[in-house]
Amino acid sequence: MMNKLLTTLITSIIACSVYSAEDIFKKPQSYVFLQNETQHENNNDNQVDFFELSRQQEKDQINQRDANVLRINENRANTSNMSPFERSQYLLKNNDTQALNAHTYEQQLKSIQQARNRGVISEQDYQKQILKQNNAPLQQKDQPLKFSIP
Repeated sequence: MMNKLLTTLITSIIACSVYSAEDIFKKPQSYVFLQNETQHENNNDNQVDFFELSRQQEKDQINQRDANVLRINENRANTSNMSPFERSQYLLKNNDTQALNAHTYEQQLKSIQQARNRGVISEQDYQKQILKQNNAPLQQKDQPLKFSIP
């Protein structure tokens, strides 16, 4: 039963594709080219004002920056009294990966400083890890946030 249904489905797909291919080939080639040319000519009729486009793009960038600043301030206000775990959960829930990356980076720096202050790591190891941490955000800018389940 399943084989019959599968073969019927495959043959109908093949028949439809052959029929549509025959329909395309029945049209005269000049008609197809004329249609493409008229669409191309219609696109060229629009006049483009590059100065207006650049002004609009500049306004959009300013609006985006303002929105980012508002979002950052809102996140700070909403997470000011939260524990680090609650803050990371809040940022995850709100899909704010930039703030979450900044939060994890800040936590890593704090843990390195605490390890140095306790005498767990030497000053040289501390300097190496700080350099590694400072280079890490540059490498991770274009990479998406990775999650691991413990």
